[in-house]
Amino acid sequence: MSIEKLIENYIAMNVAGQALELIDKHYAEDVLVLNGGEIFASSRQESCDKQKGFIEAVASSDNKLVSSDIDGNVSTLVFRYQMVGKDGREMAFTGRHVLTWKDGLIVHEAYETLPD
Repeated sequence: MSIEKLIENYIAMNVAGQALELIDKHYAEDVLVLNGGEIFASSRQESCDKQKGFIEAVASSDNKLVSSDIDGNVSTLVFRYQMVGKDGREMAFTGRHVLTWKDGLIVHEAYETLPD
């Protein structure tokens, strides 16, 4: 599958709120994930485990792609996330995902929340 098709699938899954499934499908086993410049996870399993609690607390979400750019094996995707927690709390933020792809999988992700 081409990198463009992989990225299209990543975007579709993210917009659909399928974050855990996205991790399982698109992350390499030894992926390195940064959040705000700090190491968040150093494996697919660790990333999934850390995201699970947050994701399970979300009652509904409305995720939209704001922008995308592909430069070789690196994609930069910006999403606007709007969520309602199971506790009724609303949250909204914009996140940039810089993804490095190798052999059809993400081997490095640098995520940061952008200022509103």
